[in-house]
Amino acid sequence: MKKLLSSLLMTIALVSLFFASCMKDDDSPVFDEYAQYKADSIALRGYVAKNFPEAVYHNETGIWYEILTEGQGDYEYKIVDTLNGKFLKFFPAVKYVGKLLNGTTFDQTDAGKIDTFEIRTNTAYQYPFASSIIPAWTFAFAPEKIGEVKLGGLTEKGLQKGSKVHIMAPSRYGYGNRAVGPIPANSPLDFVIEVVDIK
Repeated sequence: MKKLLSSLLMTIALVSLFFASCMKDDDSPVFDEYAQYKADSIALRGYVAKNFPEAVYHNETGIWYEILTEGQGDYEYKIVDTLNGKFLKFFPAVKYVGKLLNGTTFDQTDAGKIDTFEIRTNTAYQYPFASSIIPAWTFAFAPEKIGEVKLGGLTEKGLQKGSKVHIMAPSRYGYGNRAVGPIPANSPLDFVIEVVDIK
């Protein structure tokens, strides 16, 4: 009986210790995604009003954008069905500049160069977050929908060859609440993207 009671007490102590180690202190900060989105929205509204009053607000995402050049292509975006999911997949060649709202350039295409890469976004699982790029870029490139699949893109047909777009996105659609290189956590981002080609 003593062995059973001893084992039972030991198990209770271990379980209690496990749960206690998982609990947070009351004073440790908890990230509030909604509050951050609201703060980003206020910051972006002021930034746009001061610097880019012609920008359009996208209600679904909270992204502000300007179509600087329409583009002349007729690229048709497709969803590719694979064993691992259904993907929006394409290969753009671009020139771009990425800035913080304070004007600091954190990334850009090297002068005289063009960046080419694959963009691959799972349309069924955690869209647009399960992607090879940040969600703001997915919304910039993607059409509003493909067939019956609603993608929430900023434009009806998606960006085309020759398109140039200026997007200003809340941190949720950038790098969220994590710092990446020179980009602080919870940073709304400002991009100008020029599509040189798309395949």
